[in-house]
Amino acid sequence: MRSSTAHEYDVDVLVIGGGISGLTTASYLSSNGLSVQIWEKTDRAGGKIKTNHTDGFQTEQAASMVMNFRPEVDQFLQQTGLEQYKIKRSLKSENQRYLIHQGKLQSLPMTIGRLFLSPLWSTSGKFRLLMEPFIFKGTHSNETVTEFVSRRFGSEFLEKAMEPFISGTLASDPDLACAQYVIPRLTALEKKYGSITAGIFAHKILGKRTARNPESFSFKDGMETLTKRLAANPVVGFQYNYQVQKIIQHGHYHWEVQASTPEGDIQCKSRHVVITSPAETAARLLSPLSQTLSDTLSSIKYTSLSVVHLGYEQSAVKHSLDSAGFLVPRQEKMNINGNLWMSSIFSGLTPDKHILLSSYLGGTRHPSAINLSHQQSIEQVIEDINSLLNINDSPVMTRVDKHPKALPLYHGNYHQKLLLIKEQLQTLAGLHIEANYKGGISIRDRIVSAEKTANKIIHHLHLGNEPERLFFSKPSLRPVIS
Repeated sequence: MRSSTAHEYDVDVLVIGGGISGLTTASYLSSNGLSVQIWEKTDRAGGKIKTNHTDGFQTEQAASMVMNFRPEVDQFLQQTGLEQYKIKRSLKSENQRYLIHQGKLQSLPMTIGRLFLSPLWSTSGKFRLLMEPFIFKGTHSNETVTEFVSRRFGSEFLEKAMEPFISGTLASDPDLACAQYVIPRLTALEKKYGSITAGIFAHKILGKRTARNPESFSFKDGMETLTKRLAANPVVGFQYNYQVQKIIQHGHYHWEVQASTPEGDIQCKSRHVVITSPAETAARLLSPLSQTLSDTLSSIKYTSLSVVHLGYEQSAVKHSLDSAGFLVPRQEKMNINGNLWMSSIFSGLTPDKHILLSSYLGGTRHPSAINLSHQQSIEQVIEDINSLLNINDSPVMTRVDKHPKALPLYHGNYHQKLLLIKEQLQTLAGLHIEANYKGGISIRDRIVSAEKTANKIIHHLHLGNEPERLFFSKPSLRPVIS
């Protein structure tokens, strides 16, 4: 499989960063016979994905579940053996959706029929929704979510349905977020069929469903099971506390990476390098190679987020909690962006006769929320949810997870940024960027995007359909000679 100069390299591919992007990329590569190393600067794998156990409550520091509609994700879980650890969400949490409307919980219609009977939308708003198939296709390639949704569905649908989703789940601002990258399925339907409604009907009539039925799930013992098991893959050499200091290009597909480790400074030569680090870190590493690429990465902004977990005795909450939770439109002027009823979504997360509620503070709506103390964060959440859920007692468990740079913002002319990144990477043969600011922020997006990057590398190295496996777990790393 290897060229005559293979002895010049310690590994085929070196992956910088041990979060979900790096782990999935390395998994795809190693399963195709390549020798792969992951260098992670901290003492654990998974990045922000982390499961905590506090007083008998199981909470998630970041992503609380995988929301999937892509067959590639199913295939990945089967190939890695993770399918057997999946825990599907309860049916109870799927049958109902809530939205805050005029300060109260309002059931969100799940079908067209219920939508037109719902008090959420005015008569004019419902009529505007019916006009969607007759709206002309847009011509502006850099539309914001607000521009796109308002044009196709009207401003009422934007404020009551789409804005809470964008702000609550992505912590983003629809007035600034680029529709092409934040709601790609909707923009793709318009591009291909001229309208969203026409696209949906075309898929149904022609049987051209490009995705499987949506499914939400976690894993046994929490989301961290996903990253822990990927990091424990014996075919992948996962190195902890390896802080990359420098990336040196010796020629096309000939790279040297230097890092500081607990054992001293080392260097490693590889044919391909995949950077999965946050944009700021990637910008620093790539500055000596391409200032344009570095500047583009530096221009990517992030938003902060705090996740507040509250555990209650079941008797303290009078609401039935018959859903996954609720989202908050911006006109409601609440502290939180949304609230997940975790104990209704998955069983086994709490002690017997207790419930778990997880709320989200911050994002682009409330950027200063990251500066609140632990107690202040809890007080703001309690202020919002007590009357909504009829809570008459104090929580028996509290936890606050803060993320100063939680999520990248696909704001402004993001298309131009991605084009610049692609253009500059073409001049650096063998160097790849695979991170959540490029291809989507969800775990689903990360798995799908990682497969594309891995396939590009595999194609270059001319592997066959059934390559011989190379069980390299650790290359012969050399000390850096100063």
